[in-house]
This record gives sequence, C-alpha cells and structure tokens, in this order.
Amino acid sequence: MKVIRLFAPFRKMLCRPDDAADLSCSVLLLQLENTEILARNLDKAAMSHLLVQLSMTLGRAVRPYDPVRILAPGLFAFVLRNRKDRDAMQVARRLHQQGQAPIALAGQTLTPVITGALIHADAPDLPSIDALIDNARHRLQSVADDDLGRLKLHPYDNGLTAPRLVATVSDAIDAQQIEAWFQPQVCCHSGAITGFEALARWNHPTRGILAPGTFMPQMTEADHTALTQTMLTQSLLAIKAWDAAGFNVPTASINISNNELSAHGFADCLLWELDRHEIRPERVVIEVLESVGPVTSNADVRINLRKLSKAGCHIDLDDFGTGYASLDAIRQFGIHRIKLDRSFVTGCDIDPAQQRMILAILALAERLGIAALAEGVETREEHAFLAQMGCDEVQGYAIARPMPVAATMDFLRRHNAAAADLPSIAKRG
Repeated sequence: MKVIRLFAPFRKMLCRPDDAADLSCSVLLLQLENTEILARNLDKAAMSHLLVQLSMTLGRAVRPYDPVRILAPGLFAFVLRNRKDRDAMQVARRLHQQGQAPIALAGQTLTPVITGALIHADAPDLPSIDALIDNARHRLQSVADDDLGRLKLHPYDNGLTAPRLVATVSDAIDAQQIEAWFQPQVCCHSGAITGFEALARWNHPTRGILAPGTFMPQMTEADHTALTQTMLTQSLLAIKAWDAAGFNVPTASINISNNELSAHGFADCLLWELDRHEIRPERVVIEVLESVGPVTSNADVRINLRKLSKAGCHIDLDDFGTGYASLDAIRQFGIHRIKLDRSFVTGCDIDPAQQRMILAILALAERLGIAALAEGVETREEHAFLAQMGCDEVQGYAIARPMPVAATMDFLRRHNAAAADLPSIAKRG
C-alpha cells in the first residue's frame, strides 16, 4: 500500500486527460490544400504514399492520448483536452509547421500547403467532440483563398452547427452543387465544332466554383460513382438541349474512372441511360486513361469497354503519352481517338523537341487509323502549328474555357457566325 501511495501522484500526472472531467477542449483540423498541383505531378499510388507519410509525420508530433484522426484523405483532426487556448494554439502551430515540411517523394521534393482551424471551448458548457469538429469543418469551408495555408484560432460558435455545409462530393451532388461545364473541341481542317468535353465543377456555397483538382483527390469510390452518374445525366441533357436549339454538336465526352469501368454491368447501365434519353451511342465519347489496357485492367473493364465500343460509343485514350500506353488496348478496345496531353502541346510552336514528339504521335495515330486531339491548346500559335502538322482536333483556352451549358448556346452562335473567317487547313493524307 505504501508503494501505491508513493507512486499515486505520478500516476495522476500520467493518466489520460479524459479520466477526469474536462475543463476545456480544443479541436484542430488540418486540411491539405494544394491537391490539384500534387495530383498533377503524382500518380495515384504516389499520392496515397504522400498522405500516409503526412499522417505518420503528424501522428509522431502528438502525445499518445492525442492521436491524429483521419476524417478524409488529406483532412486530419486532433483533440486537445484541458489546455488553455494559448497552449492549444502553441501545439497547433507546431503541428501546422511540421505538416508543411517538404517531403521527398517519387524523385522530387514536395511542400504540402495546409490550412488549419483550431476551435476552442471552455467548461462548464463544453460541446461534444463532433460539434467541435463540425465547427472546424465550417471554418475550413469558409476560408478565403488569401488565407489558404494559414492557421487560425476560433472560439466555438453554436450558430455554425446549422445549417451544415456539405462535406463530400456525394453530399454536394445531393445538394445540386455539382454542375457539368463544357469545353468545345474543334476540327483543325474545317473549324467546325466536333463536340464538348464535360468537366465537373463544384459550385461551393462559400468558396465559389471549384475545379476537379480541388476535390477529386479526396473522393471515395461512392463519390466517383455518384459523380459519373450526374455528369452522364447532365451531358445527355446537354445533347438534347443543343439538338432542340438547332445546333450541330456531334458528341459529348465524359471522363470515366477505373472505378466505374471495373464495376460489373457498368456498360449495360450506361447504354440503358442512352436508350432512356433516346440518344444514339455514337454521340457519347467515353474518355479513359491510357493506363487502362489488357494487361493492367480486370475482366470487367475489358467487358465494359468492348461492349460500349461494339454498341457504337466512341472511346478516347486520355492524357496520351504521360503513362503506360498499351497499343494492344487500342486494338482490343476499338479506341477511336487519342488525346495528346497538354505537356506535349505547351510551346509546341517554338520548341523543336515538342514538335518532334508531336509529329511522332501523329504519325502513329495515322498508321493506326485513329484520330488525334490535342488538349491544353492555349495560344493561337499552338493551334496553328497543330493544324499545319495534321492534328485532327484541338481543345483548350485558345478555343474557349469550360462553360455552363447555358453559355454554350451563345458560344455556338458566335462560333457559327465567325466560321467563315476561320482558316481552312487541308486534311493530312
């Protein structure tokens, strides 16, 4: 008993803070912000590795009874009990600083940009941990662009718990905040519009219009499925709207991730949607990454792609030249068109190395009997060079930025009116 009494004060010092009534509680949320730039430089595996490294770095920086909680990919939460707001902010600053330390990954050094929100509350009316987390989420969702990458302390605000801002893409779709924007694709030989690519935009209630790179790295499989469904539906409605307005828009392109392509029966569901909207399959272009191939894909991917191609849907091989390109995929899946990645297009009018690469890709496409579209065309000079070299189609800011479907109507009217002034380039061959 004497030994127990002797060590009692030390046990009291070392016990978990939640063994007694809390006098205060703080919740720190740290959110990885520069996901768009990181995703552009890393593949999916490297991005996952980055998030794991970041989790381990933050986890080692706190005490065992203040574990890091991963609320979503790139979103970390810490519960700090029985600390004054000043002491909690000191811990938060240390975590925020360590989270933004450079990380060596995939042969390059990356610096995460992390925004932090610290919510503090004192007894006697301590809110629940979930309520504190909701408050912190709300603060993060309300951060202005100028404050990204910074850490701020906020008192708990009961009024922020309702109405709650949506936190996931699936929630945003349910709230009708995800909208399909459309970027035109133009024939280099005639100047005619050959189609539009559908691109997702999140009309966020506090942060404005968000591009896919802002939210896609945090998406779950359920988010991907919901996003594909809403983009397909909005694209089919856009086709019907263009037809009703009397415009000749041959196709709408939709990006399909490997998650959907590997789902059993995906092709049947897509074809059923086309039939329900009375739209012919050849008016829908399925864009898949070039990593999809007979070697790397599972049986369901192969079945879905073959079924869609056989039904008449066009298949595009997206971001061509940035990864593993399977020529066997072009043969087996009936690829209709390859899309040259913007990394080959930028500066192609002045860079001889870029020009040689583009000419090689165009020669390959011609020999295989498939079309070539250059994306990310941002200047008239790039457009002119690609047209002269025999590229079939172009897409990018030099033509038009992505726009809501209502704005496409005005664009089509202006484009048709100016069509006579566009240069006509003789088609190769």
